[in-house]
Amino acid sequence: MSVYVGNLAREVTEEDLKSVFEEYGQIKRIHMPTDRETG
Repeated sequence: MSVYVGNLAREVTEEDLKSVFEEYGQIKRIHMPTDRETG
């Protein structure tokens, strides 16, 4: 299953997302693409 979460603050880290979502099951991968213009 994949879940899309948009409009995250720039300060949000992979660990932040993992801590929020791991209560629903094992997190296999987190992909946080960066904006091409802002990095």
